[in-house]
Amino acid sequence: MFQLQIEKKIKNGNLAVTKNRKKVLKVFLTVGRPIALKTIKSSIENIDRVTLFRILSVFEDHHIIHSIHLDNGDRLYALCNPECSSSEKKHTHDHIHFQCKDCKEVMCLPIDNKPAISIPNYIIDEVSINASGTCLNCNM
Repeated sequence: MFQLQIEKKIKNGNLAVTKNRKKVLKVFLTVGRPIALKTIKSSIENIDRVTLFRILSVFEDHHIIHSIHLDNGDRLYALCNPECSSSEKKHTHDHIHFQCKDCKEVMCLPIDNKPAISIPNYIIDEVSINASGTCLNCNM
């Protein structure tokens, strides 16, 4: 069942199903939260860095994953979820990226109302919201 889910997600992204793409996507589905390149690399045997970067880039271009740039300069990758919306020109994420100050976990959390931002003479293509605080688990 898990393999079928992986293959379906890759095919839905209009990509060919390859052994390495399946390995990378399996890591995302298994972990279930935003993850760093280092974690992805250590979870997969026999994949070189260049191939991994290419797969991540293709997955991002085809809206299977999205990258998260944290305030400290770190970059994480997360599976796109049903709240993400796509058109030919852009892919939007109607959620915030929340990092817990205690456990350091990062999660994508849905929001009800996106802030409307308008700046005269500027075209805003994307708004990314990073928030920090204490997560549900650490707050108990």
